[in-house]
Amino acid sequence: MSSVVLAIGLFVFAAYLFKAIFDRTGIPDVLLLMTCGLMLGPVLGWVVPAQFGDTGRVLSTLALVVILFESGVDLDLASVKSALGVTLALTLTTFAVTALVVTGVGALAGGLDWLAALTLGAILAGTSSAVVIPLVKSLGVEGRTRSVLVLESALTDVLCIVAVFLFLNAARAGAVTPGHVTWVLIETLMFAAAIGFAAGGAWLMILRRMRRLRHGTYSSVGMCFILYGATEAAGFSGAIAAISFGVMLANGRRIVAALGWVRPGRFAAFSSREHGFLMEIIFVLKTFFFVYLGISMQLDNIAALLMGGAIVVMVYAARHVLAAWLCARDIPASEVALTAAMVPKGLAAAVLAGLPVQYGMAGGDLIQAIAYAVVLLSILATALLIALQRTRAGQSMYAVLLRRP
Repeated sequence: MSSVVLAIGLFVFAAYLFKAIFDRTGIPDVLLLMTCGLMLGPVLGWVVPAQFGDTGRVLSTLALVVILFESGVDLDLASVKSALGVTLALTLTTFAVTALVVTGVGALAGGLDWLAALTLGAILAGTSSAVVIPLVKSLGVEGRTRSVLVLESALTDVLCIVAVFLFLNAARAGAVTPGHVTWVLIETLMFAAAIGFAAGGAWLMILRRMRRLRHGTYSSVGMCFILYGATEAAGFSGAIAAISFGVMLANGRRIVAALGWVRPGRFAAFSSREHGFLMEIIFVLKTFFFVYLGISMQLDNIAALLMGGAIVVMVYAARHVLAAWLCARDIPASEVALTAAMVPKGLAAAVLAGLPVQYGMAGGDLIQAIAYAVVLLSILATALLIALQRTRAGQSMYAVLLRRP
């Protein structure tokens, strides 16, 4: 037991060290955490996933709920509206193309049925805000490019989470035809979103009183856990309810002002202190989850690694084409090149990858293995491309490739 406690402390301080390395060099900290897990697990064989029992599943679920909540809180509707015209084309086009590429590989090379292949496509269709946002900050990117990349990562996290849970709920409900799937998706989305928004509105009306309690400032996270569990127990999507809850907490006053149902002054606002606490929770969960993810990697599953590698190559190639085509002509080659490299998969994709197994979906083990491989290889690809773009040869190559000054 003492060795376990010692390891936990070491990993916490390693996470701070890796974050400092990330800030100075641009090497993603999640890549370093996964490498630690790879060394402990598949490479040296000191730890195996079975030793964790149900802990890994519990950790994944906790990480998922917090990510869902944070994704909703970060989705500021005013910012989305102001930057929507600039980012929507790149975001939705990349999301759709990536989902189609991954779905095709899963169905044709992996032998997955169409619903399982679509689930894999939804898991890997987004970009990781946990990787992209810190990279954008550390590289000093400003202006439109920064807004596009940050907003894209926030939007696609939400899109991935919503799409994955809709497909999983469709599979759990036994939907086998496109029409049946569509109806299940609409029904799940509507009821779960209504529950989340209603709970968020009610919570904002009592949040000021909760803050008067000792440590009551941090009660919103506990409320989100309750909402997720209760919604799942009722047979609806806890994921969509948690996202809707977060969106309502961040935008409640604007929403009720637009609807005119309740005086906005009756609603509290989600504070920066509460948001900071949420980010601290994510930091801790991210640390242990990515180490666990590295331990869980299946390096002996050559087929999954090859399919993951093929997906990364095709997705990054498509992203370069889309960035060159959709970015405005007055954006310099360096920023277009950075935009092209920013499609890593991260915490949301890694957490979502374990859900098909939990839901009993056919091919769930293969989906998880492919997704884990893509997360690792895509983060590595982004790190290498950014390092290349910092060299004089890389800058010259991209200026010719993208036909930009």
